[in-house]
Amino acid sequence: MEEKKELKIKFKTAVIAIIVVAIILVAIIAVAINNSRQEKSRGNTTIISEVDPNEQILESDFSLRFLKLENKKQNMVYSPLSIKYALNMLNEGAGGNTKTQIENVLGDLNLTKYNTIDEVLSLANSVYIRDTFAEYVKEDYRKTITEKYNAEVNYDSFSNATNINKWIEDKTLGIIQNMLNDETVQNPDNNMILINALAIDMGWENPFDTNNTYGEDFYLENGDTMTATMMHKETMGDDASYYKDNDITALTMDLQEYDNTQFEFVAIMPEENLADYIETLTIEDVNTILENTTLASDTQYGVDISIPKFSFNYNLQLKQDLMDLGITDAFDENLADFSNMASEKLCVGDALHKADIDFSEEGIKAAAVTVIIMDTNSIMPIENEPEEIRIDKPFMYLIRDKQTNEIWFVGTVYEPNSWKQDMEEYR
Repeated sequence: MEEKKELKIKFKTAVIAIIVVAIILVAIIAVAINNSRQEKSRGNTTIISEVDPNEQILESDFSLRFLKLENKKQNMVYSPLSIKYALNMLNEGAGGNTKTQIENVLGDLNLTKYNTIDEVLSLANSVYIRDTFAEYVKEDYRKTITEKYNAEVNYDSFSNATNINKWIEDKTLGIIQNMLNDETVQNPDNNMILINALAIDMGWENPFDTNNTYGEDFYLENGDTMTATMMHKETMGDDASYYKDNDITALTMDLQEYDNTQFEFVAIMPEENLADYIETLTIEDVNTILENTTLASDTQYGVDISIPKFSFNYNLQLKQDLMDLGITDAFDENLADFSNMASEKLCVGDALHKADIDFSEEGIKAAAVTVIIMDTNSIMPIENEPEEIRIDKPFMYLIRDKQTNEIWFVGTVYEPNSWKQDMEEYR
């Protein structure tokens, strides 16, 4: 009898112990889930990570937003990556509704780090602070942008634009010069300038031969025809792919690989009006096109590519675009909250973005710079022949990292280089 009682007591004790352990485990899991949720809701929606060749970024429509906002039937180029970097540095100093508005535009995106490759790839961040304003800039903000964005913190008298322009020129491989004028920098209301600058100078995996460049028809959006400087090449390799249906023609071409980093150029030419096509285009549409391309190497007789040469620069109306996207408080001296940036009241006085692209037989040179100026005041196939892929109407393009899908440049070509202006170069 005593043994039975003892067994019952042991059994009850064991059951109680199991229940206690279970309760503890449930509590631990609940705390972990709560911490995870809090971490997600703290406002730092952007994760910066090193490039992992096996991890692809789920790119949102952020990259196409400015294409739609400035869909004006003209040549354009901009860098969504540069804008993302600059906005994220701005966001680190924001609070309240100002921060909410910025994060609503940025969304929950990964922001990839890139290491500089000499004379090939450059990506750099900087904050220039007026000497007399330095004491008001919070140390936590300086530490965050230095550690998280590898940003340089520079102190300057703001007596002219020389130092800032030199920094931009160096970080864009010499492509973008004289970005700011002296009057902008000297403005006594301008106390901090946030900058992202990036550039590529990459050769094609399979270059075009200049002997196969000559004048050919290019059909303009208004129905007219121009003689464009058209580049040609045939390939049966893995460096090019294409997609064709009744509505669009798409082409991808690989640039050379440098230090395990490889970019590709993507052209998408609708059969009908490009501006109308852009209006409804989503990043999912772009991804679907790219998922269904056919490699030249998988085409029996390869691919015969014709594409025009082009070179131009473009100034995005970034301030107005950001306001149209919902970032309004940041530009209002009464509503702006950058209390995490400085102890003095600040607002965004201006937001500038300039990009430049040169698309030629050898490869692509492209650069962009985003400048955010912080003020103490502000104002509001034929059988037996290669498949012919002919880009001879207005088209849009992307330049992206093949491993991560990070989009560096986006643009349109409505009027490429004129053969009349270029032909002397080829004689």
